[in-house]
Amino acid sequence: MSYLRKKPRRMKDGSIQTYWYRCETYWQGGRSHEKVLEYLGTNPLKRSFPLDPPLARRVAAVVAEPLSPTEAMVKLKDLGLDVPFRPRQLMLLNNPPLRRLALRVE
Repeated sequence: MSYLRKKPRRMKDGSIQTYWYRCETYWQGGRSHEKVLEYLGTNPLKRSFPLDPPLARRVAAVVAEPLSPTEAMVKLKDLGLDVPFRPRQLMLLNNPPLRRLALRVE
């Protein structure tokens, strides 16, 4: 079972920045260890999902519709994108030089 872990870090200017990770604990040699499953960045409720072009067209249609967060979550799940929380904002990102498409969910 995974859990969220935050690691506060002090920046050069003295401010504190918190980084979030999804981790799990496992036992090895009679001791517990932590394994980082996914780096979540500075906000655990902001995720990016990589998309292939055919799926991006279908996701663009969902993003363009005026839907409630619950309806958007259901439609994305129907497309095969499992969003683990209710989205407040959906953005379709296009990075032309790298030819990568992504869905940003906040």
